Amino acid sequence: METDTWPRDEVKTFLADKVCVKVNPGKGNDQKKRMDDFGVKAVPTMILMSPEGKELVRAAGKPPPGQFTAYFVNQRWNDMVDAEKAQDWKAAAEHAFILTTWFPGTEAAERARSILAAHAEDPTFRAALEAAKTANERAVLLGKANLLLQDKKKAEAIDAFKAVIAAHPDSKEAEAAKAALKKLGVKLDVPAKK
Repeated sequence: METDTWPRDEVKTFLADKVCVKVNPGKGNDQKKRMDDFGVKAVPTMILMSPEGKELVRAAGKPPPGQFTAYFVNQRWNDMVDAEKAQDWKAAAEHAFILTTWFPGTEAAERARSILAAHAEDPTFRAALEAAKTANERAVLLGKANLLLQDKKKAEAIDAFKAVIAAHPDSKEAEAAKAALKKLGVKLDVPAKK
C-alpha cells in the first residue's frame, strides 16, 4: 500500500480532510492493544470513524488499485439501497447523510443526493435526516472543542465547549462539555430558580 495506494492522487484527495492514524502490529504492545481495541483481525484494515467515534465504514484487505474510494463507499451504498427498498426511511436517510457528508465528490454521494431529493417530502425520512444532521453537528462541535484543548488553546476550547452546551443543552455532548469544563475549573452559570 505504501507504493501503489497511498501515493495515488484520488487517495490523497479522499483522505485530505480526514485524520489518518496508522497502526503497525509489529511495532510494540501499544500498537497491538490499539488493534485489539478496534477489533482488527487482519492487516490491512481501514476504519473510517466519525468525530464522536462512531464507526462509519470498515474495510479489510487491500483495495484494488484505483478503487480505494469505492472500497469504502460500496457497502454503505448497498445498505442505503436496501433500506430504501425496504422503506426503512430512518436507515436510508442515515446512510444517505453519511455518504453525502463523509464521501463528497464520489459517485455514491451524487447518487445519495438523488435519494435525498426523491424522499424529501416523506416526514419520516425528513425527520431521520434532520436527526442525523443534528447528531453530526453535535459531534463535530464537541470534537472541535477537544482538538482545541489538545492543541493547548484553552480559551478557545472553553468557548467551544460552551457553544456545545448552548446549541445542544440536553445532549450527551453537552454533558461531556460540562465535564470537560469542570476539569478545566470553569464554573458554569446556573440559571436562577423562579
